Parts: sequence; structure tokens; C-alpha cells
Amino acid sequence: MSGTRQVRYRLYIDWDFDGTYTDESAYLESARGDMRLTPPAEAITGGSGIISSMSLTLRNPAGRFSPLRTDGALYAYLAGGGGYHVPCYMEVSINGGTNYYRVFTGVLKLPQESTLTTRENPLVNIEARSREELILQQRISSPRLSFQQLHDTGSTEADYIYDWLSRAGISAGDMTLDPGLFRIPFGWLDDESPIEEAWNIAAACGGRLYCDADGEFIYENLAHWETATRSTTSQATFTRDDFANLTIRYDDSEIYNVVTVEAAPRVAGGSDIIWQSDDQIAIEPGATLPFVARYDTPTYTVSGYEFSARTAGGWDATSDISATVTYYAQRAEFEFTNSGDEKAYLTSFLILGVPVVGAPEQEQTRTSADDGANSAWFADRGTRTKSVRGNPYIQTPAHAGTLAQFMLNRLEYPRVTMLLSGAHGVPALRLSDKITVTDASTLTSSTAAIVTAIAWSLSFRGGFTQEIEAVQVSSLYPNTGNYFIVGTHALGSSRRVFF
Repeated sequence: MSGTRQVRYRLYIDWDFDGTYTDESAYLESARGDMRLTPPAEAITGGSGIISSMSLTLRNPAGRFSPLRTDGALYAYLAGGGGYHVPCYMEVSINGGTNYYRVFTGVLKLPQESTLTTRENPLVNIEARSREELILQQRISSPRLSFQQLHDTGSTEADYIYDWLSRAGISAGDMTLDPGLFRIPFGWLDDESPIEEAWNIAAACGGRLYCDADGEFIYENLAHWETATRSTTSQATFTRDDFANLTIRYDDSEIYNVVTVEAAPRVAGGSDIIWQSDDQIAIEPGATLPFVARYDTPTYTVSGYEFSARTAGGWDATSDISATVTYYAQRAEFEFTNSGDEKAYLTSFLILGVPVVGAPEQEQTRTSADDGANSAWFADRGTRTKSVRGNPYIQTPAHAGTLAQFMLNRLEYPRVTMLLSGAHGVPALRLSDKITVTDASTLTSSTAAIVTAIAWSLSFRGGFTQEIEAVQVSSLYPNTGNYFIVGTHALGSSRRVFF
């Protein structure tokens, strides 16, 4: 590596949540961050996304960042854990450029403080997480009407992701979602984390959902690396002068010549009792009692509920009980009010409707011998089988077949992964960007790769560097650059239909 670069940076924190950010750059000693995609071969079976992180080390003169010093400049904001989930962002500019690029957007965790010693100045370390952190612990249930409408309108994975993130408070302007490729007949939340279920449905469709360095929630569908401009046009070139070391690795942990994907269809059943109380429910006189009825399966429609009530002496008290109800996909939340003078017991309570039930599972299998292009390689290496089962969002044979073929093409060849260590940092670089790598000692020619992970480091002495992990483009799709794109290519061309 050679050359000297000018690195400028800005750290902004919104201490009082009012949308006005304070520039804390003067106190920054160092920072590091990490953002990565779920490995391409593991996304479908892994499900969970990866939350980006940043670690800050701040100089703490006069106790500015101390939550226990009443004379500290930020004490009013930090006392009693006030620094938790405070919005922040970091941006970097290289070589005096006027453009600053975000390298992290998210929220702070609570500070960890170290005191003044004879060897060290007082410092504060603060961890930060990307914006998924804000909704990770939320629990949301899909309204029954929304559940039905999403089914009736032929919704794809992108529609469900939008619905769930919106219910978690994420605005449309903070989402950039690729079009969905798979129709998912039934999808819902039942007191579940919206981001975790959104990760799961994205993975079930071969896509990726994450929050990027700019703070946007990004959904990339199965075809993203073949269609997105930043993934098809190189965004940066790294030569031997731009990094300290290049490590090339073949991934042999995920090599298979047989892939089986199970579809678990769901259908609307017949009108039936969808829930019935097993025990009597007691309601005090003049009181209102909340009650949750949770069904075994979601309900496509609810036609109503029935109950009867009696007192301890056996008198009919049904007319004394009134109820209000809110229906969700897999639960109903009631409030019962007893206007009578005696305690009443619900002796019969049931809900009627049309449940969504499971149909027999169906499997789709693809093999290198019949559907692939590398069967000869496995002739001396035996059969290796990859099975995907139990994913609730793979509900149709067409969906399962597409995934099986996609995974076979991805997994029947060992994939090449590159790790650029100590690279000159490019703050504009994003996950899923295409880059070009040149190194005559290890590569015969320049190689195109897709960025799957970036770990960055920023300090006064070390400047701005990155560790970049990328997967070779030629190992991602069997017909890279030769797929038919609607609105781009003419009918009758020799281009292939995408899976």
C-alpha cells in the first residue's frame, strides 16, 4: 500500500430525540463498525438477519459523557439510562472531498466509562446498533382483516415485509424494497417480532433484509445481484496498492448435488368452532375483565362469538355481560363488562369462523445429474444432499421448486470468497456492491465480486480502513449477465428466463 490520504469524519448524536443532532466529532478517539449479509448459501435455511454495529471510544474531559456526574455537560440526557437508543450517525469524507458518506446509522447502547489514570485519559466506550435494534423487541399481531386482504390480493414477500415494518413504525420513506418474486398465500404475525419474521420471510424467498449504513431498511430479492445497478456495475476497484493482504478461500462447507425443498401448503377450511374456552371465566360485579383467546391456527374469517353466563347460585346472568372485541389473525382480545350485582361466570364461550389449515406437505428435488451442470465433478465424490423443511413461508410447489433449482445451481460448485484486509476505506461502499479486484500474484485477471461484509476502523493514527469480504460473481448464478429482464430486453432474444 502506498500514498497518503486525508480522512475527515463527523459523528452526530441526537441526545434529546428532537431531530437536532449534536456534532461530537471533537471528542472521538476511535471508532469501528461491522455490517454484513447473511452468507448467500445460508440465508434460505438460516433466516435471521445480522444487525450492524459500531463501537465508539470518546474522550471524556470534564465528564461530558458521564451518566453519574451531575456537572457533566450531558448529564441531563444521560442520567438514569437516558442515553439508551439515542439516534446517531457517523460519516466519512476522503481526500478533502465535499461529499460525506454515512458509514453507520443507528442508535446507541448505554456507555461504559473508564476513569482517569496515570497512563490514560478518561474515556467512554459506547456500542451502537443499526435501526433494526429499535423494533427487535417489539411484539405485533396482524389484524384479521389485514391478514385476509394480504391473501386475497396475491401478496408477495415484499408486501408482507412492508406491512409488518409499517406496523412497527417504520415509514415508507425509510424502506427500499425490491419487488417480491413469490406469492405467499398466508403470512401473519402473532405477538411476534416484526423484524425477525420479516427476516424469515425474506430468507424463505432467497432474499435479504437489512438496514444499511444510511439507515434505510433494504430488501433485496433473489434476483437483486443480477438486476441492481450497484450490483451489476463495479462501484470500486482494488489493486495491490489499495489493500494490505488478499485472502482467497473456497467454501467447501456448502457443496451439494441434491437439494430438496419442502412446501407446506395452507388452505382455508370450512366454517367451524375456531376457539372454545376450557374453563369458566369469572367476572366481578361492576368490573371489566380483559381476556385473550389465542387460536391454534390463524382465521381467514370470523363470523362471531357466543357465550352464556351464570351466577354462583345458578341464575342466568348472560344479559349482564357485554363484550368488546378486537380480532387478529390468530387471536381475539376481549373486554368483558359485568353490569350486574353478582359475580358472573362464563360457562360457555366459543368463537366461530373459517380457520386456515395445513395441507399435505409436498417436496421438490433437484439434482446435478438431472437439473444441474456439475454432475461429473461429483462422480468421484459421492452424493451430498441439502434439505430445507419446516419453513412456514414456503407454501407452494412452484416456490419450493424455484428455491431447489436456485440452491442447486449455487451449491453444486465450490464458491470463491475474497477477503481484502487493511484496504483503503471507501466510505461510499455498500453491501451488495460489485467491486473489481486485481492482484497479479494470485489472480490471472481482474475478478468481479459482490460485497457481503464490511468491517471498518477509524482513528487519528490509523485513518479509515476496511476489511472487505466479497463473493466471486461468476459463482453466483449459472447464466450471469444473460437473463431476460422485462422492460429491458426484447422478446425472442436468446436470454434465459430467471429460474
